Parts: sequence; C-alpha cells; structure tokens
Amino acid sequence: MNILYILFLVSFVSSKKVFIDNDGLSALQVLFPLKAGWEIVGISGSFGSSSAVDSMGAGYDVLKTYNLTSCIPHYLGAQQPLLRNQQTFDYWQDMFGELIWQGGFSHSYQDTYSWDNFTYNDSIPGALAMIEAVKANKDTDPVYIWAAGMMTTVAQAISLYPNLVNESAGLYIMGGYFDTQYAAASGTPIVNDINTDINLIQDPEAAQIVLTADWNELVIGANVTNYLVPSQELYDRLIDKAHGFTTIEDDPYFGELSALLATGNYTENTSEEKLPFWDEVVTAFMVWPDLIEDSSDFSVAVDTSFYSPFYGNLRIWGHDYAPKGVKTGNATIINKITDSRFYDLLVDTYFEDWRQYCSVKGPVELDY
Repeated sequence: MNILYILFLVSFVSSKKVFIDNDGLSALQVLFPLKAGWEIVGISGSFGSSSAVDSMGAGYDVLKTYNLTSCIPHYLGAQQPLLRNQQTFDYWQDMFGELIWQGGFSHSYQDTYSWDNFTYNDSIPGALAMIEAVKANKDTDPVYIWAAGMMTTVAQAISLYPNLVNESAGLYIMGGYFDTQYAAASGTPIVNDINTDINLIQDPEAAQIVLTADWNELVIGANVTNYLVPSQELYDRLIDKAHGFTTIEDDPYFGELSALLATGNYTENTSEEKLPFWDEVVTAFMVWPDLIEDSSDFSVAVDTSFYSPFYGNLRIWGHDYAPKGVKTGNATIINKITDSRFYDLLVDTYFEDWRQYCSVKGPVELDY
C-alpha cells in the first residue's frame, strides 16, 4: 500500500468532528478546532446573549472573514427558550433580583444585523442539522457537540432524536459556574456579570434536559473560564507580532483581532471588551486536552424551580451524596489549564492565514 495513503488513513482515523451551537460565535471557537486538525461539521446560531439574527450575523462574519463559508455549513438554531419568555424572565427578576447581563431579554436590546445582511443554510433547522451530523458519523468518527450558549438547540435535538446522546462522542458546554454567589453580590457590575451563569439561566429547563442526559462524555468549563482574560500584556504581544497597531487596524483580515484589541489600550476599553475568553478556553481544552492540569467529576443538575433564587444555576454533588429525587448527570468539571500555552495558541492562531483552508485543509503562512 502506498505510504502516503497509509499516512492519509492514519490522519483520517485520528481526526475529530464537532458541531458548534452558540449565541455569538467567536473567531477562535472556529479556528482552534481547525488548527488542531478537527473538522467542523456544522455551526448553528441561537438566541441567548444575542438575538437569533445577531447570533447568525456574528457567525457569518467569522466564516466570511476567514473564507470558510464554502466548507462549514451554517444553520439557524433555537430562536427562543423552551419555556422562558420575556414576561417570565422579568417576573423572576422582580422576585429575586435583576441580572446585570440580560442578553437578548434586555428591554434595551437592539438588533445589529437584519436577515438580509447574510446567507445561511436554511434547508433544515439547527437541531435537525445536529442530528443528521451525529447520525452520519456515528459508526466512523462520532461527533462532539459544543454548546456555548443556551442548551435549547441541543435539548430540541435530544427531544427529536434521543439516540443523539449515545451516538455522539460527547458534549462540551460553556457555563456551569458554582460557588460564585459572594463574588456576584459584592463585585463591580462586570464582576457580577462574569459570575452570572446566563447560558443556563436563560433556559433552565433545556439545561436540565441536556446536562442530565446519559452522554458518553460531558465536560463543563465552569469557573476556569473566568480566569483567562485579556490584558495589556496580551495586547502588546499581538501588536508587536503585527509590527504595529495600524497593521491590525488597516487589514480587513484582522477584523476579529481588531475587535478584541479595540483601542489597543486595556484601560481605555469597555467592560465588554475586557470579558474573559469564555468560549475560547473551552474550545482550546476540547481540542487540546493536554492543556488540562486539573479536573473533578461530579453529579450535576440544574435548579428548575421557578420560585427559587437559584433557578437556572448548576448544582453539584459528590457522586455518593447526589439527591435521589432529582435527575442528575455525570460531568467532568475543568478546574485548571496551562494558561501560558493557551495565550501562545491564541497569538499564533490569529497570525495564520485561514482563507485557503477549504481547499488546502490547513492554514498557510500569513503575509503581513
């Protein structure tokens, strides 16, 4: 057998596949898997921290910037939670306190995009696309599901096709903070925001369905994602690598990086521009598990009692002490990763040229 063909087979067998659902896609959530040799079999944009149209628009912008629209299909995910709506969201806040970040439920929220600003695959909804991707690869290379917003799209898929849980490779999620009540209550607005688990709070029922399903693997980012944040040191590294801030400002290819840097001066940037690398961190340790330095296994559930101040919060127990009257799931919670390597990967990935990926299946040297 031809040695090149053997190497191709080895590469194929060792590849991984992932379907991503998010409420506002970031560049590295796409580029990290590609850099690690994974295949993204689909992306869906859902309501959550953004409106559905804005989630789809943000996803389209990432795919267009890196010329990935021809090989990564883009679908519309859940446009609303399973049960929660604007009225019940407001009523719960009246009872138990107002959230700093309300995402698409904020009364002041205004759409940035309109539906005619972009194109996407509208042949099937995101939940069905997720199911089809899992079914198509279950016997050869099972698909990981990566849910970085509400769990609604995944819950829809489970409802339509319960075998999704055991035919997929597993589920990674962004969210699941715990032991953050003091920080949220005593900190500044941005500290409160960072310690509020909006991804679960916006659709607690979907989160409970998803996190207590019998996944082959369930990995939760949780608190660790709050610890890796932008800084002036990181900005300076990125600017130095580009040989100046104007290079980043003037080149459309660096549009996503420019949005991260904003002014290039950390102290001048807004609170939103200083948010942690939530989705990026989970993406990184999903595709490079050797980044993980410490993790714990717990029984988990989501509080779905509407008349509870912890409605939509993750609850964790040691397996021997989990409640018997509540359905729980088994999850691995990541406690620590190698911070320095994460930042190295971030810098390197932004300065690779991904615009030929759909034809060459990898980055090429970036000329800047």
